[in-house]
Amino acid sequence: MYKLYGSPASRAARVMWALEEIGAPYEIVAAKPHSDALKAVNPLGKVPALLDGETAVFDSTAILLHLADKHGMLTFPAGSPERSRLMSVVCFLIDDFEQPLWTAAKHSFILPEALRAKEAILPACHHDFRNALAALAALLGDGPFLMGETFTIADIIAGHLGGWAKATGFPEPEGAVADYMALVRARPGWQAVAKARAAAA
Repeated sequence: MYKLYGSPASRAARVMWALEEIGAPYEIVAAKPHSDALKAVNPLGKVPALLDGETAVFDSTAILLHLADKHGMLTFPAGSPERSRLMSVVCFLIDDFEQPLWTAAKHSFILPEALRAKEAILPACHHDFRNALAALAALLGDGPFLMGETFTIADIIAGHLGGWAKATGFPEPEGAVADYMALVRARPGWQAVAKARAAAA
């Protein structure tokens, strides 16, 4: 039984989605960021964190990789060309697709109020996100997923970010990207996370 620290409203949703896809049992520990309970697992005090037996893994991408490698799902063998491309796509998603969303979030409610500059930085965030949407369209290729026929952790990250963007008023995807987002977010794994999120709200 995995213990997942965080909430469905945070990046822990990605880990929940992966666990649902894998079919592994888990429990949610509703520890808040920087709480003592969370720092006992992740000294940085950030969510999500995963306790796998006595092994603590933190950062959502690291957790996704840990689970995918351990269960032999949602990824490809280490050293394979497919794994290298998968990691290239994951890095793009974290570096380019997520960053405008995270920057806007920090300037909306995370940074101390005196340091926030939401109105000033939001146009740049939207600009960068539009560029990331165009890049994502190019990565889709023949699809249906980012790695062709295989659903992977990259699709989990992208699908989660697509929902984050929609919920915060970022530019809507069009065409193939819109179809892709609808496809991945219709999966039972994500639907289970969405149900848990609604119940926790």
